[in-house]
Amino acid sequence: MAKKQKTPRRRAKPVARRKPEIHTVVTIRTSIGNRLVEQKVSRSAPLQRLAEEWTYILRSRTRWADDADLRLNVRERALEDLERVGVRRTFIKKLAQGQHVEVELHPWDAADADQNAVHEAAADVPWEYLLSAATRGVGRFHTMLITRLFRNGSRAVFPEPPEQVLFVESSPGRFEDFYEFNQERDRIRAAIGADGRGDAGKPQPTMKVSETESVGDIKKLVRKTKWDVLHVSGLDTHQALWYLDSLYDELKKEKPAVWRKIVDPQDRVRDGMILRESNVAELPVPYDDLATVLIDAARPPRLVTLNLYYSGARIAREMVARGARAALGFLDEIDDDLAERFFQAFYWQWCRPGNGYAISRAFLNAWSKMKSERMHGTAIVIWMGVSVFDEYKVTGETVAAQAAPTETRLQRLARLGGTPMVGLLQVQIDVPEEVNYSLLHNDRSLLERLTLTKLVTDPLEDIKVEVELNLGSQNYPYRCTYTVLDEPQVEVGRRIRIPLTATLPRSLRERVISTLYVKVTCGDRTALEETKRVVLIPVDEWVDDTENNPWLPSFVLPRDPAVLKIISSSRRYLIGIEDDPAAGFDGYQSVDEDAENPTAGVDAQVQAIWTALVNEYRLQYINPPPAYSEQSQRLRTPSDILGSNTGTCIDLALLLASCLEYIDIYPVVVLLSGHAFVGYWRSEEAHDAFVEVMHVPAEVPPVGSALARLGGDRLVEQFGWRLTRLHYDEIMEYVTSGDLVMLEATYLTGAWSFAESMKEGRANMRSRREFDSLLDIRLARSAAPPVTPLPIIIE
Repeated sequence: MAKKQKTPRRRAKPVARRKPEIHTVVTIRTSIGNRLVEQKVSRSAPLQRLAEEWTYILRSRTRWADDADLRLNVRERALEDLERVGVRRTFIKKLAQGQHVEVELHPWDAADADQNAVHEAAADVPWEYLLSAATRGVGRFHTMLITRLFRNGSRAVFPEPPEQVLFVESSPGRFEDFYEFNQERDRIRAAIGADGRGDAGKPQPTMKVSETESVGDIKKLVRKTKWDVLHVSGLDTHQALWYLDSLYDELKKEKPAVWRKIVDPQDRVRDGMILRESNVAELPVPYDDLATVLIDAARPPRLVTLNLYYSGARIAREMVARGARAALGFLDEIDDDLAERFFQAFYWQWCRPGNGYAISRAFLNAWSKMKSERMHGTAIVIWMGVSVFDEYKVTGETVAAQAAPTETRLQRLARLGGTPMVGLLQVQIDVPEEVNYSLLHNDRSLLERLTLTKLVTDPLEDIKVEVELNLGSQNYPYRCTYTVLDEPQVEVGRRIRIPLTATLPRSLRERVISTLYVKVTCGDRTALEETKRVVLIPVDEWVDDTENNPWLPSFVLPRDPAVLKIISSSRRYLIGIEDDPAAGFDGYQSVDEDAENPTAGVDAQVQAIWTALVNEYRLQYINPPPAYSEQSQRLRTPSDILGSNTGTCIDLALLLASCLEYIDIYPVVVLLSGHAFVGYWRSEEAHDAFVEVMHVPAEVPPVGSALARLGGDRLVEQFGWRLTRLHYDEIMEYVTSGDLVMLEATYLTGAWSFAESMKEGRANMRSRREFDSLLDIRLARSAAPPVTPLPIIIE
């Protein structure tokens, strides 16, 4: 029997291991000596957390932007966080050598939820600020332009200045009274040269205005003409809630189809703009639908400029995706005056004869003119449809400038003298109905706005501004003269101050109706002359609304004589608590890092003040005195409280805050719906971490989320010392850790213990919905300009 042969075992061929594919989300590049350097950011990088953290940090920029040292710390933080997503410091040093940095957002499958989340987060990242701060941190000293790229296949050419401009404005329905566009129209028309005052015999640009038209009419108008530029101005879908916080609740109930279109699967209102339709007076249009309305795919515009908040991440990008060669928008919020000034300066740079600037260079030159303390951390985003490095050199951005004909000064003055004043100088003025002494005391402007806008390319001479507030038997004037006005726009209103030595506003005890006189002249011609009625509010009256509650720290009065009296009587209680005859009020010097409870000495000082007030002054609760205004409240000084042994919740909170500030322990005042109480920071280190925004909450409220919509609060806080319910989670981190202690001030009137007031103070923070704001007194005092105690006259 034959032996069965063994079948040889087959060995499997080794399979080569495939390297994991890197899905690029973003590419950052610049050109150094005609050599392109790039850094790719992959989908696995923590872009979503980067976007959340830096969105929150920049929303809180007014906390730290005025401090030069903190801004240095922020630069280092930007470097570290960029390294977390794979952008190494060595590459940042290369970027710092370039003049132009480009951030390309790559296409993705929007139907894939994971991909969509990462790529949309990449669009939300404030690359402009991060890269600018990081390159400064490694030694950059020159100006750098940062643009974004979303490729759309358009040609790489430098657009000439526009011939046909469409100005699309929208303030529909109940928003009509909040926004008007006449002056913005005049500024843009003058900046592009469409005001009919160009060189004779040469074609002039034209500007058509779409005045709050319906979606259908706008769409028809866009496709009727080949527009070179679209300038879009109005309210975005998030800002609308500041003026009409019931808008989305109404739509959800009455127009569910509209509601479903404006929210995403996470119940967040999408970026977009408020337009109107025949059956919807205030129609929120999401960014993709807005691009369908505004962009004619067959004849896309060269440029779209968006004077809309929250238009930089998606609205501008979508305009480019639909074919526009470039689009400009804002990543979050910006002061309206600065926004209008930027667009006027941009168009002036791009469109004026002889400049010869491309869009990107005009953008950079306009940005360089925006010198304001209110601009730090603000991102004006420019998206391009084709890479600036693909087909031409950066040095090719200018065209030959045409020599302007010579003209003597006398000839120029004679020519301008024949032009009506309304064609030379525009004056925009907003006067408040009420004037509160606390605003003037804190070096804030008497006027909400006084803006001078030059409507001609020529410089204007001898411009005089005069403002007078009638204060009884005397008028207190502000005067200034511009010998030569060569800038397109100047904001004068923020510079206007009146003398605080005036007796009447400091001694007012009731409201008084007065007048405000304003006059602006150019040479011997009057541009504006008006007298406005204003109401002077008593010095001790506080207006409890979103606009005025930031000035509450002025009513924290550590130099009031009663405060010294309280501190003096508190020392014997401190000696007993500390069991130390040498114990004194030394603020945070008592912190002992080596002790089991490092901040026990701080707590003991606060407890001593509490104990003295409870045992020696027997305070009673009382309703506030009449203020004759629904939102106003007359506040008692510490001397008033001790003199009558009475106070309201806010009076008592301010009394405790005054005592704490006197001994150099940092107080906070917390406002709830219908209630107020006080708190204090246990250490300087905790307060420093708060100022630097070192503890970003695990969940940052996204723009448009249900939390962001609650109450219509602004996401970017205008006053660094005020925190709203959007900062609630951050505040609670400090409360939970024990770094921030809350006290129920009304417990002073019931002989409650210090421990019980701490327990109730913390319980006061249980509801985000009831929380209104927290005012940090130390930050208010260090603001620029500072919020300082009022010089209330003690009678």
